[in-house]
Amino acid sequence: MTCLATIRKAPAQLQPEEGSVLEYREDASDGLVEIVVDGRVSKPEFAEIATRLEAAIARHGKLRVLEEVRSFGGIDPSAFWADLKFGLRHLNDFSRCAVVSDQRWIETFAKGVDKLIRCEIRHFPPDQLAAARAWLLEPATAA
Repeated sequence: MTCLATIRKAPAQLQPEEGSVLEYREDASDGLVEIVVDGRVSKPEFAEIATRLEAAIARHGKLRVLEEVRSFGGIDPSAFWADLKFGLRHLNDFSRCAVVSDQRWIETFAKGVDKLIRCEIRHFPPDQLAAARAWLLEPATAA
């Protein structure tokens, strides 16, 4: 993983690609990925994001991901299954994940998952989006 300690990217510097429910942004120089969820996730939308994430993993090794959940209208069962398989296949490919949401159950879920995988996961409320980005760019803590 590239050390991101000295890089402070503003959202405008990321290259956005918008979809109907999922938005994907990647800073190609440092392995920082942002995903915005705003609605119900379908299998084709998840597949597109998974393909982009796999390409980013191939380029950068471990990724740091910011997932901003503006609204979550659920996930199609086939997309859920694909997400589960993707997660198991890439257990070691993420170093940090910041989850930004005002939905309490997402915060609880993020805290629970953090105990099961090696990736550091933290929840941030929407008004702390900048703090979430800053945390992702800090050097990893020694275990």
